[in-house]
Amino acid sequence: MIFPLPPLSLATLPGDGADNARRVQDTDLYTGTVADFSGMDPIIYREPLQTEQYDSMSLNAPNFVSSMPLGDFVYFFFRETAVEYINCGKAVYSRVARVCKYDRGGPHRFRNRWTSFLKSRLNCSVQGDFPFYFNEIQSTTELIEGMYGSASAQLVYGVFTTPPNSISGSAVCAFSLQDIADTFEGNFKEQTQLNSNWLPVQSVKVPDPRPGQCVNDSRTLPDLTLNFIKTHSLMDESVPSFFRQPIVIRTSFHYRFTQIAVDPQIKTPGGKPYDVLFIGTDNGKVIKAVNADSADTIQRVTPVVIEEIQVFPPHMAVRNLKVVRDSNLPDGRLVVVTDNEVQALRLHRCYSDKILSCSECVALQDPYCAWDKQSQKCRAVGAARWSDEKYFYQSIATGVHTNCPASKLLGKDASSVGGLSSSYPKSFNQDTGHTGKDIPDGEVINIMQDEEKHSDCLLDFAVRCCECCAAGCQADSAVGMALDEPRCLQAMQLIYERALHSDWLTSQAGREPSTENSIGPIKGNQQCALLSTEQAF
Repeated sequence: MIFPLPPLSLATLPGDGADNARRVQDTDLYTGTVADFSGMDPIIYREPLQTEQYDSMSLNAPNFVSSMPLGDFVYFFFRETAVEYINCGKAVYSRVARVCKYDRGGPHRFRNRWTSFLKSRLNCSVQGDFPFYFNEIQSTTELIEGMYGSASAQLVYGVFTTPPNSISGSAVCAFSLQDIADTFEGNFKEQTQLNSNWLPVQSVKVPDPRPGQCVNDSRTLPDLTLNFIKTHSLMDESVPSFFRQPIVIRTSFHYRFTQIAVDPQIKTPGGKPYDVLFIGTDNGKVIKAVNADSADTIQRVTPVVIEEIQVFPPHMAVRNLKVVRDSNLPDGRLVVVTDNEVQALRLHRCYSDKILSCSECVALQDPYCAWDKQSQKCRAVGAARWSDEKYFYQSIATGVHTNCPASKLLGKDASSVGGLSSSYPKSFNQDTGHTGKDIPDGEVINIMQDEEKHSDCLLDFAVRCCECCAAGCQADSAVGMALDEPRCLQAMQLIYERALHSDWLTSQAGREPSTENSIGPIKGNQQCALLSTEQAF
């Protein structure tokens, strides 16, 4: 039997990738999109209800980011031109809006219109007498539940940036569901005359029943309430960030944050829970970070950048991130998506052969990793007796443990934190823009499973390439392929990056690091001879 599908309106079929906020709740589809092909009529829609058409007071050129159902409401996160700032110029603000799931529209002329639509500004800023705002929201996580300080909270993490023509900056802020709800219970904002300032509405002017609430039947609401919410959908107070400041801030002309995923409440051997943040950028990077103070207090933020990984070529922006856990993958994977490729990375590298001592393991400040004092190895969360602090050494807050024997630590910098570096070679061809098959930090889904074997091969190939270029030859017989100058330069860069970690280079190559400018011969893996140029670069 064939069941006919209900007709779809343009409002349920967004016209381009920017209109990406949609959510199915029960049998209802909620969308943040446009109602016409020109893109001039943005609406929040659930058949048959929608926001007011061509009304900048409701939505003013919004760019929808995400939506989610929480309790009796569906929440939308977006950025739009701020109508309350229009007297001073043009600015884009980040918003959170909500509608009631049980809204049935109003009577008469309010038929097929939301009676519960409210919105408020999201405040992601560096505090001070003159706060510095990150005004443009780019992405959010789903709702994260956990313990922060001594209390439980439900959080939504978001990526925020400065405007494209401003000082380039990005930040991650968190917002609690309770703070959002409190804001919607606060004062409304209004502009009494065309050129007057926007001010809070006095409580005596707010009708009863209060606009924006869930009611048994919205069609019975009085006209006074419906007229008020039509012209007063904006709240006066902004939603404050949960930790009262951004968790991670980056100012860089080279990249901006684009996406975020969170692996929530990873418990350390001491029992403290931490949210591990994975942040994507528009130049192919993934940044792994944690707020080292979140388990103890919400009044202070201590950001720790654990890793910064170049997953894709710099011209490929990260479009989506997802933490995936499966019974076949006990350690989980981070799925990283661009417009053209998908990769899966390990959530941690606690087992890395570069982590050889207690001090190096603790210095990672990675909630996934701790030093097993019995086996004398760096172990990952889930190891036997993990919850017993007597058997493991770890310090997320400081990266130093008093019981660790003194040892030489690799220095930390912007790209090498705790001994794990963004310089793990990502073998992509800068000429073709395609990623190779040997990805030491992860695997290309359904293509590569054995990372370490191909890492060895890549190293051997790159060293031979450097030797060949130094000798002025045009072909490397050991690998059996023609070499041109750009490929050699890539290989030299690869060796330089690997040589920054001389202990690792020694263990992989089987020789002492050379102190000369040239790189001596290295015993190769026979399997490397099977690799083609495309596999290595």
